[in-house]
Amino acid sequence: MEPAGLLLIALAAVGAGAINAAAGGGTLITFPAMLAAGMSPLAANMTSSIGLLLGTLGGAWSYRQELRRQRRRFLVNAAVGGAVGAVLLLLTPSDAFTAIVPWLVLAAAALFAVQPLIAARLGRSADDAYDVDATGGWAAKVAFVLIGVYGSYFGAGIGVMMLAMLGLLIHDSLQHHNALKNVVAGVINGTGALILAFSPLVEWDVVVVMLGGSLLGGIAGGWLSRRVPSWLLRAVVIAFALGVALAMLLG
Repeated sequence: MEPAGLLLIALAAVGAGAINAAAGGGTLITFPAMLAAGMSPLAANMTSSIGLLLGTLGGAWSYRQELRRQRRRFLVNAAVGGAVGAVLLLLTPSDAFTAIVPWLVLAAAALFAVQPLIAARLGRSADDAYDVDATGGWAAKVAFVLIGVYGSYFGAGIGVMMLAMLGLLIHDSLQHHNALKNVVAGVINGTGALILAFSPLVEWDVVVVMLGGSLLGGIAGGWLSRRVPSWLLRAVVIAFALGVALAMLLG
């Protein structure tokens, strides 16, 4: 690939790493940049999945203080879903599936927006003690498997989906949910990467560039998102999710 294309992708990876750490949806930055650099859609999708891996880990590292209080929630479920999604991506084209992605992102944004109202209906308040050991039951476990499938297959908006689901099923702070989201996203991407690495469509020179850029962006995004109020972070997540969905519908 030409140096100009690699530079474009590197800058996109930094931005995607930051956005993934704070909300999710960084694929919508790297994917168009990779297409503009001359990659095919399927090659860009697979390469981006591997290249953004360190970004999610960088975001998780920024949240290491919040993660100390939490069990290893849902990691097995996410890994199973990630493996299934990666296999599906290897076997099928992504065109049909990506047609429904904007609607999934919009649904997740809506759930995330109304989550405080639903929590209030369930008798939860901001003053309630957070339950860091809660698992959310089978509903959460199944949801993480399905999110893992989607995350390995395409992944745009996966962070918003996880935040919405966690907010509905588990009473904990938004910052703790965000920390868990970054770890689970890393598990999904890592599991998928182990499978997608066998595809000849993966461009490894691009992967190397993206790994460095996404790591830098992930650390920066995690640092920033931990220092803003929960209500502002919620508003940013919802606004970004709407932007992601509209960009996909119009693009």
